[in-house]
Amino acid sequence: MMHFCYIKNTLYALMMFGIILTAQLHASEFKVGFAKLPITPNLIDEWEDINNDAQFDPDIDKWTDVNGNGQFDAVWMAGFQNKRAAQSIKDDLMAVAVVIDDGQTRIGIISADTIGLMRKFVLSVREDVPAEWGLDYIMVHATHNHEGPDTQGLWGPSFLTSGVDDVYMKRLKKDFISTLKMAIDNLEPAQMSLALIPTNPLTPIKDKRKPIVIDDDIRAILFNRPDGSIIGSLINFGIHVELAWDKNLDLTSDVAGYLRRGISDGIYYDNQLIKPGLGGTTLWLTGNIGGLMTSGPTDPIYDPVMKQMITKPSHSKARAYGYSLANSVIEAFQAGDFKASPKPSLTVRSLEIELGIENFMLSLGTLLGMIDTDPKFSLMPPFIRYLSEVAFIQLGDASITGVPGELYPEIAVGGIENPKGADYIITPQEVPPLRSQFPDKLNLMVNLANDSIGYIIPKSEWDEDAPWIYGENEETYGEEVSLGPDTAPMIHENIIYLIEQSKIK
Repeated sequence: MMHFCYIKNTLYALMMFGIILTAQLHASEFKVGFAKLPITPNLIDEWEDINNDAQFDPDIDKWTDVNGNGQFDAVWMAGFQNKRAAQSIKDDLMAVAVVIDDGQTRIGIISADTIGLMRKFVLSVREDVPAEWGLDYIMVHATHNHEGPDTQGLWGPSFLTSGVDDVYMKRLKKDFISTLKMAIDNLEPAQMSLALIPTNPLTPIKDKRKPIVIDDDIRAILFNRPDGSIIGSLINFGIHVELAWDKNLDLTSDVAGYLRRGISDGIYYDNQLIKPGLGGTTLWLTGNIGGLMTSGPTDPIYDPVMKQMITKPSHSKARAYGYSLANSVIEAFQAGDFKASPKPSLTVRSLEIELGIENFMLSLGTLLGMIDTDPKFSLMPPFIRYLSEVAFIQLGDASITGVPGELYPEIAVGGIENPKGADYIITPQEVPPLRSQFPDKLNLMVNLANDSIGYIIPKSEWDEDAPWIYGENEETYGEEVSLGPDTAPMIHENIIYLIEQSKIK
């Protein structure tokens, strides 16, 4: 089911499985504006983790009723186990916005240090943005930060209790809109340059599920003034923002925060500048992270400043990894690797798509209201259905694809398999690979864009029933946090459709 596209200036309209409005536009005066705001939740009550399990238990752990209301007021942290209540703030969580205007079309992108944001929330943000701001499209992106508050409802004080704070969510929407307004106020003439940057092999990504397919380059867009000074940058890279891991009880932006600060302000250790940054405001966009793309609790990385290998999860590990990414971008800039994209113009297409929720636990969470969605019901399976969104933005010699969940990299770059033990004996459905469709572009693929529907797993690799794929002794991780086996083919089909429409002149 395909419906609509958020577009202001339309040169033609076409009909296929619904209505798509689109515009092929040419730049007259290209401008960008960046802004950022802290979105760190307030901590009220204090507690001590007596048994060091990173889970608050009122019968074991000590806590202080700071505001005297007789209840434990917690910020429930998302991404790992339930009952993980924040104890302190290491660094601010941020909302970073960019507004891009080519003289005919204006879009806004918001990136926030949260685990994920459901489409119902995204639509409410869009609805509250004043029309007079002239924004034709707004992309709302979550960095998938596992060291921030629960913004989806899955990580509360118990398995069937939401961890979402409604007061915080109202503040978050207000902060998003304020950040957009600041970015609009900051609009200024800009030039654009692009780079595809290899990562440092000393800070590798690990793929936690076969087949081993890693989409590990950094994709960077720089915006500068005529004098060469940097206004801001978009950095697209695929890794779970979780390097402090599950025992961490400090709110932090983790690896994404270190990358942003490193590129903009410089690489610092103990307040000592190690390498100057590029200036401007850096916006992180999480890339293809399904599968699970991460640096796990036993995976080693090397910190060249401390001259040591770091294995255990920690803020130091997040710092070393984030700064390694920042250093790669800074060195690419210094080496002249960024190539100008002259007179960039802007084209935006998006589709509303209908997906089935075939996952029992996610269906239950939806029905119980733990997950803030507006489900649809059907007399035919899947009985619970859900409207989500995909997007495709052309920006000069770059493209930005909005994916509503965590895409397995093989759908993007190829390498899908149908291993023995898979639940479906079929050829790969999600072909051709998405990146192969726009080889002449620097293609940024943004996961958790405008929604957070979980893992997007190739149907031929789906494995919910024994025997397990690749001879594993137990079920591989992924299916339990995916809508179902038909999600990936639907997402792939609709993105391909948007790309094909972008080629129509």
